[in-house]
Amino acid sequence: MFGDGEHDDGPRVHQQRSEGPGGQSAQQHQTHLDSIFMLLEENIVTFVKNELKKIQTVLTSDYPECLESQREDEEVLDGEDEEQRSSREAFLNISLHFLRSMKQEELAERLQSSKSI
Repeated sequence: MFGDGEHDDGPRVHQQRSEGPGGQSAQQHQTHLDSIFMLLEENIVTFVKNELKKIQTVLTSDYPECLESQREDEEVLDGEDEEQRSSREAFLNISLHFLRSMKQEELAERLQSSKSI
């Protein structure tokens, strides 16, 4: 039937590769994206843990042994850039939200009124 040399093999899916940015295959792109998100998760978890430690220090600042650590933290904060301050402020707002949703109004108020955060 196709004696003239033209015939239809159907879609050539098996010969085509899905290309992503920079000519990467879809699988390479996904692997790269997975790596980025693993690193992002590590960075976020580290940030959250560090900020929670600072918040805990502020909320327990009634105790003398916490005051020295708090002073050291304040010295470090003086060298922060605007982006770091913005991230810390956003995290503070998230923390306040969660404290209030946990019915920890007193802690939320103490945290919000603290000058150390």
